[in-house]
Amino acid sequence: MNQLRRIFGMKIKNLILPGLLGIAVVVSVVLSSSIWINPAHYRNSQQTSVSNNSIIDNKPMSYVYSPTQLIQTDENGKQNMLTNHSSNLISEIGNQMKNYDSKSVNKLSSGNIDEYKKFLGYKNSIILNYPAKISIKIFSKFINDSLSKGPNDSINRIVIPFDDSNEIYLLRDDGFHIYKVKFKDTNVSGLKDAIKNNVGTIPVKVKLVNKMPTIDFIKPFEMPQYGYLINKTSQNYYVTRLLPNLHNTNNIKRHRNSVVYNDQSSKQLTFYNNGEAEYFDSRPNFISSDFTQTLIDSYKNISKLSISDNLSNLRYFSYSPKNSTIIYRNYVEGFPIFNQNQYGAVQIKLVDNTSLRYNFSLNNLQIPVPTGGSNIKMETTKEVVNGLAKSGYDVSKIGPIELGYQWSSSKDSNILVTLQPTWFVYYNGRWNNYNQMINKVGY
Repeated sequence: MNQLRRIFGMKIKNLILPGLLGIAVVVSVVLSSSIWINPAHYRNSQQTSVSNNSIIDNKPMSYVYSPTQLIQTDENGKQNMLTNHSSNLISEIGNQMKNYDSKSVNKLSSGNIDEYKKFLGYKNSIILNYPAKISIKIFSKFINDSLSKGPNDSINRIVIPFDDSNEIYLLRDDGFHIYKVKFKDTNVSGLKDAIKNNVGTIPVKVKLVNKMPTIDFIKPFEMPQYGYLINKTSQNYYVTRLLPNLHNTNNIKRHRNSVVYNDQSSKQLTFYNNGEAEYFDSRPNFISSDFTQTLIDSYKNISKLSISDNLSNLRYFSYSPKNSTIIYRNYVEGFPIFNQNQYGAVQIKLVDNTSLRYNFSLNNLQIPVPTGGSNIKMETTKEVVNGLAKSGYDVSKIGPIELGYQWSSSKDSNILVTLQPTWFVYYNGRWNNYNQMINKVGY
């Protein structure tokens, strides 16, 4: 109770907490107490509930591999990124596209940069953006598998005209490929209704920089801060789930900063004191070289790791064929959350073409809560680049620049984190917090 009073005393002044959050905190504390009193009971009950909740609550593949950004281009060519604090716009768009029925798919253009630029600025349309390339057949799951027999190619964005053509365009950045897909009905009226109410706008311009499409934030804007209630999954859960044949306590090695479980066969599970974990499987099932199958297998693997609502905010973030790595991140309103690590929420890496290494966190986001603080004013993309140049960074080495949220642990409670909007810059082979870069924190 003392801990509960301290949490409420320190946080109520700073957070606008709905009644639901208060109840959730109380429940969390009560559950924590019961776990401390009887961990064996918790482990047994958890095994039962997880087997059910994983089926009920884990999101379908179409959700994890859904687009993450929505941009509208009006009749005059002005573009805005659309956001909504109360609903998931991408899910709303997906609901309007679930009955799509394709009639034909044709390759419209390839290698024509000028034609590609026209489609990036297609007037009176919306653009659905992926953070990294995705196979057409995986995107097909977002529209009820209506392109399951489509081309064996990858894309980065989808342009949907607001006209009566019943056509959409699939764009692949690498090589400037454009596919035209004809549907029986693209449900333009439903799409317009989905973005009609309670929608925020951020002025942007989709343009080519070094022959790569880039979202340029052309005017200063504001972003909300968030508090998040989190839950930490017990180590027992993962040991039981990933190492079912571990029966000998001699196979458990405790070190200063970690605990290592080894089944003496093909699997090893390491828990670090900072709440991170690593799972190594030297004998996974068949590993495919096909991109679509790789994404499908990867989804199955993260589903195996996850419990309850772990996938509720998780989205596909990047794929590196060079490093054989897929990264997933948690998202808020279409913007990725960056933790204190480089691998996001979950990373799966193919090692030596024979083994899989999983990196993930034991901390799971649960309930988002707007803070009582004011919104944060964000600089334009141009101002970010200029700020880096003034701080002595080599502009030629600056890679993609992402708008996202920085995960910061609360000093007052181990069940609350804060998410603060900021820019993230890919520099020297890694994602970096822009504010830390210009303030030379860790650099």
